[in-house]
Amino acid sequence: MTQKFKQMELFDPNGMDVNHVLNALDSEMRDAPRVWPALLAELVDTLADHYESREEMTPQKAMEAAQNVIVVIAHHLGGRNIYLPRDDRLKRAIRDAMIYQAFDGSNHLELSRKTGLTTPTIYNIINKERMLRQDRKQIKLSCK
Repeated sequence: MTQKFKQMELFDPNGMDVNHVLNALDSEMRDAPRVWPALLAELVDTLADHYESREEMTPQKAMEAAQNVIVVIAHHLGGRNIYLPRDDRLKRAIRDAMIYQAFDGSNHLELSRKTGLTTPTIYNIINKERMLRQDRKQIKLSCK
């Protein structure tokens, strides 16, 4: 293996895991609570804990899975300031997305019974979710 190839491997982002990146950072930057590396480490640790406790993964597999998820999220959302809702707003957003996914074009009444929501509310949720997805598709098309 040539020296040049070895050097390229050292800087290949696909070959680095999150801990490798964090360990390479200046300790002041890494440990600052308002700087992205601290948030990155917190997200990885939170996901790893989730995978260990709820998915019964080994600590090593949990850490690998957590890092993979964070890399995917960073790839798609990297560079943006994002807001993540908590508690009821998050649950409602997930519920609405699930209703939209379950909608087959004619099962408003069934969805209404399953969720305990009124039929007009189901219509509103489906329309809102459809608009969200249309906006995303149009943004992707305009960027190409």
